[in-house]
Amino acid sequence: MNFKPGDLFFGLMEFLAFIVPGFILCITLPFILGYCLPEPFDIMKKEPITFAWVSFLLISYIMGHFLHHICALLLNPLYNKTYFIWKKNKYKDFITKSEKLIGDKIKVHNGYLKTAEAYLKVNHTSLIPELEKHLANSKLFRSLCLLSLYLCFLPNIDCWTRFFLILFSCLSFSKFAHERWSHRISVYRYFNLVN
Repeated sequence: MNFKPGDLFFGLMEFLAFIVPGFILCITLPFILGYCLPEPFDIMKKEPITFAWVSFLLISYIMGHFLHHICALLLNPLYNKTYFIWKKNKYKDFITKSEKLIGDKIKVHNGYLKTAEAYLKVNHTSLIPELEKHLANSKLFRSLCLLSLYLCFLPNIDCWTRFFLILFSCLSFSKFAHERWSHRISVYRYFNLVN
């Protein structure tokens, strides 16, 4: 059997972008709200049942989607106005040549990055895991950036812990921006190589 990671519906992207951040949110939210979970859903008890774990993972996946979209609304504009402009100016020649090649090769498009990525995914399926690696990591760190700030509101947290959470949030934003930029560069490089 010739199995590829892209054949599995649930992959790295879903795990890193949705389940991990959603899991952190679901573990800490009851503490912040002062809410006790009903026993069938409580994974913190001594011997949780399988239903508790399955339902908790499903809820984590759903909460991860909500968190993902909130982070995208808040942090993507910040990325576009800071890191993206800085890197685009730094690699102006490469970006300009790549976007010209994409525009010449494919006349109808919805942005250069999405067009090149779609072309590569359709025509060179072996590149999908490589292309999704940076994207999955960027989504994970984007969520961790906001989650770190959210964790500052946990009750009974000392100042040093809050300081390290804020520092971790800044570092997560930096890693998110780097991975997102690396995704763009990888797509453009692969598009240039195959054309």
